[in-house]
Amino acid sequence: MSVGEPDGTSGPGTISTGSIGPWRELAPRIWVAVAEPEAANLGLIAGDDGCLLVDCGSNAEHGRLIRDSIAAVTSVPLTTVVVTHAHYDHAGGLAAFADVTTIAHESVHAELPEGVPPAGRELAVAAGIDLGGRRVEVAHLGRGHTAGDLLVVVPDAELIFAGDLIESAAPPSWGSDSFPHEWPATLDGLVGLMTETSRAVPGHGEPLDRAYVFEQRGRVAAVAGELQRLASSGVPQADALERGEWPYPKEYVAGGIAPGYAQLAAERPEIGRRQLPLA
Repeated sequence: MSVGEPDGTSGPGTISTGSIGPWRELAPRIWVAVAEPEAANLGLIAGDDGCLLVDCGSNAEHGRLIRDSIAAVTSVPLTTVVVTHAHYDHAGGLAAFADVTTIAHESVHAELPEGVPPAGRELAVAAGIDLGGRRVEVAHLGRGHTAGDLLVVVPDAELIFAGDLIESAAPPSWGSDSFPHEWPATLDGLVGLMTETSRAVPGHGEPLDRAYVFEQRGRVAAVAGELQRLASSGVPQADALERGEWPYPKEYVAGGIAPGYAQLAAERPEIGRRQLPLA
């Protein structure tokens, strides 16, 4: 999700080619760069035999620009691209990487922006990737920001690329494709992978430590709890945003109202009946 467009409705028709900031080293042979105009983090992980790119820009031309920039950082060839989720600012550049292995969660192909090709390899739970002298693990711990959120874990560096499951440049944001009631449990899994010295790279913003991720998990859970309270109290969906007490500004939570109510209605039909006129 793009910072400043928290409702998840932005798409490739609203952007230009894009640009990329300088690559900076977070750990030995691991770099991060910021892809504009949405300030989305890109990750580059090098082994002895190959490199893995985390997320790939907003469109094909942007992806080619990102790809060209890698040569200035390392001579190790790019072999793999992992997209953390389907939103265009993270996956829109897939077409520029047709000759390397591209990986996404199995749900992502149905959610990609129009014209963006699907990843060549789809996974349901997890996969290990050998880059030569460095193993990278890709895992889907559950749904949250989207159905297809992936983590890219570099165990030897205690570093995790977490996509938009977490944020530091702005609050996390809920969209029509979010799963508000499952997001906290997915973050529990992320917290469980971290130690006191681990860092998690969010989709937007600076890397975060375990304590920060744990605190953000609590606020994400508070959104789910407030949705349940409102629905259980008979507050109509249309009134929920204004009547709720939210841990983040309303514009970041707004997109999650409809999917949150829909999930509750599916799991607990009595909640939906309480929203009908009572007299």
